[in-house]
Amino acid sequence: MSDPRARRQARQHLADRLILEYAGAVPAGQVLAAVLRAEQLLQAYHPDEARRMTLCEELVRHRLVETTAGRRSSRLVVAS
Repeated sequence: MSDPRARRQARQHLADRLILEYAGAVPAGQVLAAVLRAEQLLQAYHPDEARRMTLCEELVRHRLVETTAGRRSSRLVVAS
């Protein structure tokens, strides 16, 4: 997967899956931005592309869960 087209397709496939999974909870643009940012950060540290995409997915999922949990908890706060 060393060619740029394959890397771009892998990123897009991951983003598409996460966009569908978090539809209604997180805007699609925010999911795509998170995937691009995580992949870019990991690129310098993990030359193995398969491992990098796996880590990218784990990081983005963690971030999206934090985002959705934060939104839910802020709605549960009762003002006195």
